[in-house]
This record gives sequence, C-alpha cells and structure tokens, in this order.
Amino acid sequence: MSANNRIVSIVDDDFSTTRLFHEVLSENIDSVSVVSFTDPVIALEHFSDNKDAYALVIADLRMPGLNGLELLKKVKTSNLKVRTILMSAYNFDEDILFLKYMEEGIIDSTIDKPVTMNRLYQRVRDELQTYQLTTSKWPCLLTPATLIVGLVILVTK
Repeated sequence: MSANNRIVSIVDDDFSTTRLFHEVLSENIDSVSVVSFTDPVIALEHFSDNKDAYALVIADLRMPGLNGLELLKKVKTSNLKVRTILMSAYNFDEDILFLKYMEEGIIDSTIDKPVTMNRLYQRVRDELQTYQLTTSKWPCLLTPATLIVGLVILVTK
C-alpha cells in the first residue's frame, strides 16, 4: 500500500494551529486527506473508525482530556503501521514517559513549536515516505541491512 489517499491527522487544542497546519499540508502534500481536530477524544474516535486508512497522526503534547502521549499510544496500539509525530512548545526530552515511548516506537518523530511551515511539511513528507516504505510489498529490498546481508552472501560464495 502507498500513502496515496491515506489520512493525515492534526490534533491540537489550539484552533488556529490546526487550521494553519491543515491548510499548509493540504496545499503542499498530494494524495492524502488531511483532517484536523481540536478535541483529542474526537480525533481518537475518528482514528478508531478509520484506522486502516491512516498514514500519520500529528499530536500536540499538552491537550485537555487526552494528552498527546496518551493519544499516540492508543493510535500505535490499534495500528502499528501508522506513523506518529509529537509536537510541543515545551521541552519533553527529559520526560521519562516521552523517552520510553520514543524507545518503544510509539513516537516516530517530534516537532518543536513554533515550527516553520517548510519544516512541518518536510517532516510530514519524511514520515509519509517511511510509511510507504514500511507498508510496501517488498520493504526489505530497500533497507541498508538487506544490502549488507546481500554483500556478505556474495563474498562468502
């Protein structure tokens, strides 16, 4: 499967942020449907109803009701293939739960706010490319490890 016609979701309790990110991503990234939510609980409901169509979820760290860490954990628990980005204006590099989730692959990457729009859609493009590579029929053909294994086999024969 490719990222074509996949859903990219933006979840931030700040309406102006979700609106701006929605506009920028819709205008600059082809073949995805961009949805945005200011309520993380509603975002999770939408994800649950459409989890096989999702490619990426971008969530703010601090939101009422369900914070970004909790939201992304629920997303990854439901569909490991979905890519996740945690964004925040706060330093979360020393947060123990954040570090654990990074190690476990619940959070694939981060964005520091404020963010330039070029940086935002470059990060989104990178995550969509990773999504496409990891969900393609032959992802192993594209990994450096496979190339190394292939070289070892050639050398040992």
